[in-house]
Amino acid sequence: MLKMFVPCVSVFARCAPRQKEAVITALNGAGRYTLMCGDGTNDVGALKQSHIGISIISVPEIEAKQRSATEAVLSLRRKKGSASDAPSKKKKDEKSGMTMEQSLQQLAEAQEELSQVALGDASVASPFTSRTMSIKCCKDVLQQGRCTLVTMLQIYKILGVNCLVNALVLSKLHMHGVKQGDRQLTAVGVVIAGLFFFVTKGKPLSSLSSQRPPSSVLCKQALASIGSQFLIHFIAIMAATNVSLPYLDPDDPSITPDGPFNPNPLNTSCFLMTVLSTINTFMINYRGRPYMQDLRENKLLLRSIQICLGVLFT
Repeated sequence: MLKMFVPCVSVFARCAPRQKEAVITALNGAGRYTLMCGDGTNDVGALKQSHIGISIISVPEIEAKQRSATEAVLSLRRKKGSASDAPSKKKKDEKSGMTMEQSLQQLAEAQEELSQVALGDASVASPFTSRTMSIKCCKDVLQQGRCTLVTMLQIYKILGVNCLVNALVLSKLHMHGVKQGDRQLTAVGVVIAGLFFFVTKGKPLSSLSSQRPPSSVLCKQALASIGSQFLIHFIAIMAATNVSLPYLDPDDPSITPDGPFNPNPLNTSCFLMTVLSTINTFMINYRGRPYMQDLRENKLLLRSIQICLGVLFT
């Protein structure tokens, strides 16, 4: 009965600890994903039952000190923006009677006192702990979580496409007794490792999107994207290898299973197509907005892709 009733309610007020836990349990049973934010021992049961538990610090004295300092700083900044002549740092706020320097000092002292507050039972029961007195940390967890989820999904998509491309290239080379050189494989590995590292440097956006990201890499959208990308790479690699086959010397002593590596048109074209497909895979599968920075905003990844393309085509 409670599972059917709870999803229809927007606000629960004046709840006892057992009632909080019952509400979270009912929401979980109704198929909802729950996030609980608490600051005391009475929230431990609900924090343990929720999918995401966040513990915040509750110190009324420090909270009042931080609030007054923040209001004074905002008031002085508004006056500075509205006044034609910029006021000095020693000008006092009419309400609090503090200067900008005093307000910033008081705000810094409040933050320092918060960092020294001992954590309670709620922090032990929660996977996340925020040394703040605001529920803004809930939004931060959602933003960081979505950014991490999208990053991992695009990494798995890139790995899937690259594995299929490498399997195709190695099979094509093995059919004609041609091998790839150690330097070629090392160069491709270094490029892939660097691009993967720069992919993880994408930061979440400041606003929370109403659109939810995919929850699994095995969804229809991801599988269709991987399949279509591999089909395009398959056509390009087969075309490039078929063009280079007439220039392959059948009497080359390196075209044996245990023969030495010798550069030829076939392995060179396969190497170039592998590098090009790898770079294109990163460009296509990098998904920025509405969850994280766009490719143009991720400067490290953008510059590394531009450098790789410049080296490849020079």
